Amino acid sequence: MRTLPPSSRILKSYLFLLLWLTLFIYWFNLLNQITGVEEDLINKPDRPIPSRKVTILRAKLRWALALMALISLAVYEPTLQPETICWLLTVALLCATPLGKHWFVKNCVAMTAGTWALLGASWKVIAPLTSRAELSIPTVSVWLGLLIQIQDLRDMKGDAAIGRRTLPLVFGSSGCRWIITFFLIPVSLLVLWMGGILSIAPVSLMAVHAFLGYRVMHDAGSYYDHKTYMVRLIFQLLILIDLGKKYRFSLISSVWS
Repeated sequence: MRTLPPSSRILKSYLFLLLWLTLFIYWFNLLNQITGVEEDLINKPDRPIPSRKVTILRAKLRWALALMALISLAVYEPTLQPETICWLLTVALLCATPLGKHWFVKNCVAMTAGTWALLGASWKVIAPLTSRAELSIPTVSVWLGLLIQIQDLRDMKGDAAIGRRTLPLVFGSSGCRWIITFFLIPVSLLVLWMGGILSIAPVSLMAVHAFLGYRVMHDAGSYYDHKTYMVRLIFQLLILIDLGKKYRFSLISSVWS
């Protein structure tokens, strides 16, 4: 009869995951804010650098330390090296090349790849990947890459100031809203269906997507668009929670083995 591993091993895995996730997000946020000061002065003036709470020099020092720590964790745990390398390359593409300013590369490519790295590593720290996880993780990643376009509706002024070519700047606010609502949202539902996620709660998932479309089409200013983006973020978390509930037995089996 198989038994769960010792509590100390489980606790160690979760603490390691917490550390890796912290560095994963912290390192990206530092570089994003270091390279995006001009944009943040317009879109997010309360951030540490534009609000003068942190100097760029100190931010660069923290960035270097976080990078070394993130790489060290990947060396310590080789199974995370594919996701770590993917994340490093993705962030470099976003923050250090002109391609990162284009809506397709920024959202459909980079955000999809980054989400794959985040979710894949998070699972692997706790247990080996299962066949279900190998399908669900790319599915959620592509879904997010499609709907993350919603965030750019709130940031048009700052994005225009630094020369970004986001979807609302390329097609206009009105055109972008039509594209998101009547093309990207249906395609995202198709992606969830192909990945076997839509079947978890088809009525609820379609209803929430319809609600997102309603909010996107209701052009009521950047603050309203920000709230719509937060609704999408909460929706994403609920999908991950539902996936965790659905696949909890396969995860437990992986931990046992």
